[in-house]
Parts: sequence; C-alpha cells; structure tokens
Amino acid sequence: MELSFAQQTAAFGWSVLLGIGLALFYGVLKFLRVLFSFGKAAVIVADVVFMLVWALAVFYFSLAFLSGFIRLYVFFGSFAGFAAYRLFPGRLLGRIYCTLIRAIKAIFHKICIKVKLFAKYLLKIAGKLLYNKNSKAT
Repeated sequence: MELSFAQQTAAFGWSVLLGIGLALFYGVLKFLRVLFSFGKAAVIVADVVFMLVWALAVFYFSLAFLSGFIRLYVFFGSFAGFAAYRLFPGRLLGRIYCTLIRAIKAIFHKICIKVKLFAKYLLKIAGKLLYNKNSKAT
C-alpha cells in the first residue's frame, strides 16, 4: 500500500507539530535539570531520556499516521519543529525560566537559613534540658 501525496504532506505537517511538542518536553527537562543542578550526570541522563522519548514518539507517530512506514521526512519535520521552537520562543522562555529559577533558589536559600536557625534553637533547648545546665548543682 502506497501513501498518497496528501497523506505524506499531512504527516510532514503533523511531524513538525510533534517536533514542537518534543521541544516543549525538552524545555521541561532542562528546567528541572537546571533547577536541581545535579551536575554532568543529570545532563547525560536527561539527554538519554529525551532521545528515547523522541525515538518512541517518532515510532508511534509513524504507526499512527503512516501505517507503520518510517519515512525520513518525519525525522526532518520533527527536527524542523524542534529547531524552530528552540530558536524563537524557546530562547525567550529560557530567559524567563532562568529568572524564575534564580527566584526559586533565592527563596529556597532563605527557607534553609530559617530552618537551620530554628534547628540550632531547638538543639540548644534540648541540650539545656538533657544536661540540666539551668539547674545549680550543690
């Protein structure tokens, strides 16, 4: 069974939208990776997860739209959608979420300082209770 030109054109258009969706997913992974900053290992894991998701998405896309045929233009379309998103709105969102990450980290840092001070206070009280530092020995 051969696919008509209209089916192939529609599949290419949908694959561009697939690429945009994958770019959004990559943005979420990047946001989480930068927010929690686990280092180079997190970058490798996130990239491998993203590549696996991309491969599965293209495979299922080919099953759904192309009757199981894997066509090269699906890869080009998804890459074009991914690149178009990352180059234009992706850059703007990257700047926004970098600012958001800095704000979240600043708030988290302030909360950690308060928790540390409260823990020191509790330990000081516990030390006085445990070792009877307030009572006078005779």
